[in-house]
Amino acid sequence: MRNSLICFFMFFFPWIALHAQSDCSMFYPFKEGVKLEYTYYDKKGKLESKSQSVIKTVKALPNGVEAVITNTIFDKKDKEQFAGEYLIRCEGGVVKMDASTMLNPAMQQSFANMEVSIEGEDLTIPKKLTEGQELPDASTNIKAGTGGINIVNMTVNITDRRVLGKESVTTPAGTFDCYKVTQTTDVKMMLGKEFSSIEYYAEGIGVVRSETYDKKGNLDGYMELTSFEK
Repeated sequence: MRNSLICFFMFFFPWIALHAQSDCSMFYPFKEGVKLEYTYYDKKGKLESKSQSVIKTVKALPNGVEAVITNTIFDKKDKEQFAGEYLIRCEGGVVKMDASTMLNPAMQQSFANMEVSIEGEDLTIPKKLTEGQELPDASTNIKAGTGGINIVNMTVNITDRRVLGKESVTTPAGTFDCYKVTQTTDVKMMLGKEFSSIEYYAEGIGVVRSETYDKKGNLDGYMELTSFEK
């Protein structure tokens, strides 16, 4: 359960990973055909899985744009496990993710035969980041069941989002000048779990590295951008 939750959220955060268009965020590429590959490791640096994201379509909104992203997860042996799609919007220069996109393909698969209800506040990233800047909290509640009987009730609260500064980060995809953002995630589903994370955002790409830590400050696992194709 613990490792699956960490993988869930490390999968979830790459939604912010691409290139600016028009008045939209510097941290998402609303451009069809862009491809990103992320690799996930445990706390000892052992490969756990990979994900590949492709911007399938981009369409105009009254105050921005909306992109459909396809995402595929592979296990450590490169065998496809799950595939799905989600939406990302940019409105007024701010990237917004619907609460429903917090469901990764693996979780969507587990809810395939259930009635799912999702409500919450968008996770947002503004057009510009500066050291010391505080970012809005986000939350979502996911309920799933069948025949009118609720089986799953999960609440996720993301708080304490703050830009710590800038730092150079090197991954297999290259070396990037990044903004370092920290946040706290509290998951309530039967047994609760709270952890902190650090995300490294590069302009024109987005997240290039993500690290999760337990309540004692010990590394739980990390994710890196391993390939980027425009």
